Formats: sequence, structure tokens, C-alpha cells
Amino acid sequence: MFTLRKILTVITSLLIDTGCGSGDLNQFIRSSRIIGDKQKLIVINTHNHPEQTGGNWSFSTTGKFGLSHNVECLCASSADENYTKLRDTQYDWQVKVYKLTRWIANEEIILLGDSNDLKNVVKVIHSPGHTPDSIILWYQYDNRVFIGDIFYQFSDILLIYDWSNIKDYERSVRSLVNFIAQQEEGHTRTLRYSSAKSECDNRCSPTLKNFHRFLLTILAGVQSGIELRIDEYEGSRYETRDKDEQIAKRQSYAIFMHIANTKNDAAWRYNQITAGYDM
Repeated sequence: MFTLRKILTVITSLLIDTGCGSGDLNQFIRSSRIIGDKQKLIVINTHNHPEQTGGNWSFSTTGKFGLSHNVECLCASSADENYTKLRDTQYDWQVKVYKLTRWIANEEIILLGDSNDLKNVVKVIHSPGHTPDSIILWYQYDNRVFIGDIFYQFSDILLIYDWSNIKDYERSVRSLVNFIAQQEEGHTRTLRYSSAKSECDNRCSPTLKNFHRFLLTILAGVQSGIELRIDEYEGSRYETRDKDEQIAKRQSYAIFMHIANTKNDAAWRYNQITAGYDM
């Protein structure tokens, strides 16, 4: 299951991820009047997985300019361009050819109109781990973070992919939790998140902080895992007590090395949390 997100403004709209590519998404959103036929559109991928990039082809051509009519740019993170250019065909998922036209740096601003109006300002935050090019989008106007596949509830969070890095993932989740705390501290605002799977309007706090604590217990070695069935994924499943948050990690030498390198640091942070200190 995947969910597309959009930010609609007067001049330019932003489409976040393009789905699995089963149809012409560009034609659909134009014909259904989700945006005007002449309105400019910016398209951005939260990360390079086929359920996020599968519909990119309808916003792209492979010619000189690489863009369909009224598409301003097709964007992705600049963190690891070689990885992002790969066509992910896992599970025999075929991704049609497309051309990225803008590489977005960490903390770069995407403008959808006048920069003096917060409605037009979207900030990009690099958040590697799930993939090397995962990003978060901060939309201050709506007090919202678009977090892609970095977190979601009621389904396994998979870190089993060849390019996943659990050390980077923990760091990105920690940074997100700290960012949310900074934005909410001293303000009446409450931040909410939209994920790529199903959740479109959930509160960030305390859910993401609790999830980070859960992640640290795994890395610190104090959380017991359940070996997955052979017909699922290779690895172990770790579940919270209420089973609302699940995470599966791949049992491979590389991932175990990442865990070993993070274990002492994770144990220290976990001890700080349980002692009541801030990270």
C-alpha cells in the first residue's frame, strides 16, 4: 500500500511521490481537476523505491529537456546520485524510464510561489537509512512533516534492503525527533506527519519519540527478536509491547556490522533516556 501526497498552491503545486506506475498519473490529476491544466507542477520522490518512483515516467520525457508539459522539475535527493539513478526492480517490479532534472541538497528550499508566504515554502531534510536518498519534507505552513517510509504504524518497517543502513537510520530518526521537539518547544503548534504508506494526519509526539526509544532497545541488544518465517523476509522481527510498531532487519554481515558499530552508542543513549535525560 502506498499513498501520494500533494501541496496545492495558486502558482505551482508539489506532488510527493508518484506511486507504482500502473497508469498515467499526470493525465489523471490534470483530467480530474486536482490541479489546473495550465498550472505548474513540481514532483519530488521521498526515496528511490518503485512504489515511490513508478509513476515518474508520466512527468518525464527522455528527450533534451526531460520534462512533460507544465512540469517544472522532477526532483530527488542529491545525497547519493549514483544510487538514486538505479532502477529498482526488486520483486520483478518494472520501473519505466524517466529523467530526474533537479537534485535537492540538504536543507534546500522548494518554492511554490512568493517566498514571503509560508504556504509556498517547503524545506528538504536529508534522512538516509531506509535508503541512502531518503528525505523528509518540512511544511511549516501546515506544521507538517512528510516522512516517506522512514516511519509508519501497523505494518513492518523494513530495513532489509541491500542499501539500508541501520546506523544512518537511527541517526535520521533521532534528528527528526529532536527537530520536532525544537519546533514544538515554546510554541502552541503541534506537528503532524504524513507517511508514504497510509497515515496522513497523525501527531508526531509522542509517537516518534517512543519509536526511537524502541529502536535504541534493538540496537542496544535489550530487545528480543522473533526469527521470520522462511517465506517472509530473511531476518528477525522486533515488536513493541503493544505491537503497534514493528521493525524487521536483515540478517546479513553488513547489517550486523552496522549494528555492532552502533551498539555501544545506542546503549548509552538508551540509558540516558531511561534515566530521564534528553538526548
